[in-house]
Amino acid sequence: MEVIWSERARITYFQVLNYLENNWSSHEIVRFINRTEAVIKAIKKNPGIYVPAVKQRNIRRAVIDKNNSFFYQVDEKKKIIFLLTFFDNRQNPQKWKVD
Repeated sequence: MEVIWSERARITYFQVLNYLENNWSSHEIVRFINRTEAVIKAIKKNPGIYVPAVKQRNIRRAVIDKNNSFFYQVDEKKKIIFLLTFFDNRQNPQKWKVD
């Protein structure tokens, strides 16, 4: 399956990297990147591996680590996975946005 990153996904991904760069070490940055790639690889093999989001059942939430997740949507017919946004799990879940 092809993976397509939305503009919001790109922005929020780099916000996480920026936060890690400013507050943690390069080790955490590499770990976050590697874990994100591993989760995406798992989704490509089995798009339904993660549970649907509470707000919108056609969107799924993939947990990267205890602090970060991302939301994605699958188009089975076109064989496309859309990465929608990254999310800090410490935030109020009502705050996540995909537009």
